[in-house]
Amino acid sequence: MSTPPLPEWCEAAPEAAFSAPSECTVRANAFERRIRFRNVTEYVAGGFVALACGAAAVAAFWKGEPLIGISMALVVAGSLFVMWSLHKRGSNLTRRPEDPCITHLRRQYQRQYDALRAVPKWYLGPFIPGMLMFYAVTTVEVAESNGWAEALSGIVGPASATIAIFGGVALANWWAARSLKAKISSLDALA
Repeated sequence: MSTPPLPEWCEAAPEAAFSAPSECTVRANAFERRIRFRNVTEYVAGGFVALACGAAAVAAFWKGEPLIGISMALVVAGSLFVMWSLHKRGSNLTRRPEDPCITHLRRQYQRQYDALRAVPKWYLGPFIPGMLMFYAVTTVEVAESNGWAEALSGIVGPASATIAIFGGVALANWWAARSLKAKISSLDALA
């Protein structure tokens, strides 16, 4: 904005900064596009996991490995729950015509902040039962044929990799939540 509507106000508070109303709309639209892209990417990945693990479950049942089949079915259920939770917790909010843009943007930031902070519960947690069962069943099967020492040494690598990936996902989401918290605080400072 080049000319303030009331120059006296600017003289009374020279440290005040004003932005054009369209800047908020641009920020809100860009944020909503990012959320939409993230969600579509997650839905595609979740669908791939559900299809791959569903096929693995069918193959395991076909080969007479019901416990492996059940563990894969649990991963499918976890994937479906994650996609439902993402829609419930992380989809874009509908704009309310009566709300100013800055209020809508703050609500969007808060919604995504809450979703990202709870990622271990709703995004990672649903996969744990199926993965634990899969690791337990494969470890027991290897132990029956090759002994417990080989079974336990063989599971350390995959289990460590899984824990590292889950930890990395949780940390990345907490870091993103922290960034959103700073944006929320900057919007609150304007109020």
